[in-house]
Amino acid sequence: MKKLIAVIIGLVVLGIGYWLISPFFIDKKVSEEFDITAESEGVQPVLVLRGVFTGFDRIHTGSGNVSVIQVGDKYILRFEENFNVANGPDLYVGLGKDGKYIKGTEISRLKGNIGSQNYEVPVEINFADYNEVWIWCRAFSVGFAKATLNPSI
Repeated sequence: MKKLIAVIIGLVVLGIGYWLISPFFIDKKVSEEFDITAESEGVQPVLVLRGVFTGFDRIHTGSGNVSVIQVGDKYILRFEENFNVANGPDLYVGLGKDGKYIKGTEISRLKGNIGSQNYEVPVEINFADYNEVWIWCRAFSVGFAKATLNPSI
């Protein structure tokens, strides 16, 4: 009976270890187009804010462009084709202000750590309250990358 319990515990530890460590070695590439014709005919997209991702250290790295695009009364976060962030477990797209991540602002689970992606921003989010987009690991409460948003000129 003790051997069975040890085997079960060993399998659980291996499973958790795989979940935590494997993302660092597996890349997921996404290639989404920005197409608004299906949702809002006649409404022109307006580039409102933009930024460039940077990482925090050698493990938590990131690069690439992000844009906030207004389409009618909706906002879309657009990660451009050059987006690249170190992969990790439980990564989310969230928001922050002045160098601090604000918990509870998660917009969506990160679709992939490489490539172009679109995220519809919930209507209750007011960009006047935030000035950064973050790639956040919820499992360890650590940032992987952030982009400071600046007005589009």
